[in-house]
Amino acid sequence: MKEYIYQQYLNNICSHLGIESSDLFVKSKETGVVDGRQLLYYLCYNNSNMKLTEISTYTGNQGFHEDQANISRSVESFTKKLESDNDLQAIVDKMKRVEV
Repeated sequence: MKEYIYQQYLNNICSHLGIESSDLFVKSKETGVVDGRQLLYYLCYNNSNMKLTEISTYTGNQGFHEDQANISRSVESFTKKLESDNDLQAIVDKMKRVEV
């Protein structure tokens, strides 16, 4: 079930950004890509109680190998952005919808 939720979040984010899922998992410092990846990790970790190891496994299944420390830093970084950007909360609320 958690992998299904991960995929739903991934689909929601990519649809919102207008990119393919493979574009989200390239080594890129482009702001939109980084923010999208951080949002994915944030949603998985905070809204779905996924462990860092699970998130790392699911990203690995996408061909993008992210270690737990980087995922943790991404979650922390996104949390700080969220605290200072009220508009970002609306995006998070929209992206966290999962159809079961």
